[in-house]
Amino acid sequence: MKQLYSVWLYSKILIFIILFFPFIILIAIFIPSLLYKYARFLSKGIFWSLNINRKIIGEFPKDGPYILMHNHSSFLDLFFLPTVIKGKYTGIVAAKNFKIPLIGSILRRINAIPIQRFNHAKALVALKIAEQRLQEGYHIAIFPEGTRTTTGALSSFKKGGFHMAINTQIKILPVIVKGLYTIKPKNRWTIHKGEATMIIGKPISVINKTINELIEETRKIYLQHDLR
Repeated sequence: MKQLYSVWLYSKILIFIILFFPFIILIAIFIPSLLYKYARFLSKGIFWSLNINRKIIGEFPKDGPYILMHNHSSFLDLFFLPTVIKGKYTGIVAAKNFKIPLIGSILRRINAIPIQRFNHAKALVALKIAEQRLQEGYHIAIFPEGTRTTTGALSSFKKGGFHMAINTQIKILPVIVKGLYTIKPKNRWTIHKGEATMIIGKPISVINKTINELIEETRKIYLQHDLR
């Protein structure tokens, strides 16, 4: 039964993607002012197609920019954050995601920054580009764990995003997501019913803090929650 339910959901999402995703390229070219609104529509449509209820706790700040740090439990994380962001944004995303049809096009249109996790020199270049985007007023979204958890537990944090915060003196906005691991983890193809909850935390100041202090303070916020 779970297999049939999942096939039905994948069919729904495929139809949605075929019908609506190609328009983002036209919008980016001819009506760029609507790009982020349309990306929000697409992201909400993904959740609607998969019958996932969204619950938001907290308010996304009106000022910024911020470095948006988001725990990484499912491929659906890519579509949850755009439903709440205010202002222009982009993200540091694994380079392999740019090869996905249509998804890759959307990432390019929002100036997403590809990062190769296992190439230190290229990863540093990606972080420098992200710092420049922050100075231009973009929110930067990053998964501090680097990759999706396979256990549901919070993985160790990479230091790159925290270096970026200290270098730019821009606050970190912790975004805690619960439920998506249960719905669709990395190591299972079937999709289960459930509710996805996003908790928008309070901004974290980076002033007079070391990298390790900032990592510890940020991790403590996530560890207060059951992320499954």
